[in-house]
Amino acid sequence: MISKIKDKIRYINERNNWYTAISIAASKCNGETFSPLKNKYVGKSVVVCGAGPSLNNYNPIEGAVHIALNRALLYEKVKFDYFFADDWDGINFMQEEINNYKCEKFLGYRCGGMSFREIPESFRIKNNAKKYYTDSYIFPTPQNSKLVIDIDKMPISNAYNMGLQIMQIALFTNPSTIYLVGIDADASGHFSYKGLSDEKSKKIDKELKEYVDIKKMKDKWLEIKELRDVYYPDTKIISINPVGLKGIFIDQYQNE
Repeated sequence: MISKIKDKIRYINERNNWYTAISIAASKCNGETFSPLKNKYVGKSVVVCGAGPSLNNYNPIEGAVHIALNRALLYEKVKFDYFFADDWDGINFMQEEINNYKCEKFLGYRCGGMSFREIPESFRIKNNAKKYYTDSYIFPTPQNSKLVIDIDKMPISNAYNMGLQIMQIALFTNPSTIYLVGIDADASGHFSYKGLSDEKSKKIDKELKEYVDIKKMKDKWLEIKELRDVYYPDTKIISINPVGLKGIFIDQYQNE
């Protein structure tokens, strides 16, 4: 009995030491990566582009800073300024497109998640991409992941999808307006399946429906709204051609 207790204590100490080490690395890495973005877009508009089907209906907003999430980079009507991804399984079919695209690239590190989702360090180096840590090593379940303001000091929330993750970064730049495009929040699939076989496409969409709890995901978007209301009340958030996010932020339909 005493031996089992000692083993349990040793395990807890080892785990806590590992968490501490990773958190120190996350703080240092995210500080180097995100500090240059602090207040960078005051008075400007930022468009966060997800890869939902409604992206096909987006008429690009001139003069805005455009951020591509995962395969949204394939949307040809926009010249993106930034590219973000943290899931290898979600981008490994478009490696050539990413390698050849000229923009600033950020590739996240889950640290402790499923290995097939980790982006290879060699790919990060090839693209001269900046690295950042998410909180997957602390919160393996997305509903428990914590949204943060000081993204330059701690790992950012990896709750449910890239849209929620990147909103923390977009708010950090302190723009006048954030537009949400192609973030359909309803697990309806993607705007493009370029580079994927029919079998792979169906598998991804099936996993999306199984993995995402729509109700809990929308609750996280309400947390984003509350975060904005408290810390960035002067930043408007506008959903372009909204689907699942309808009624949460300001809704705007381009084709009406």
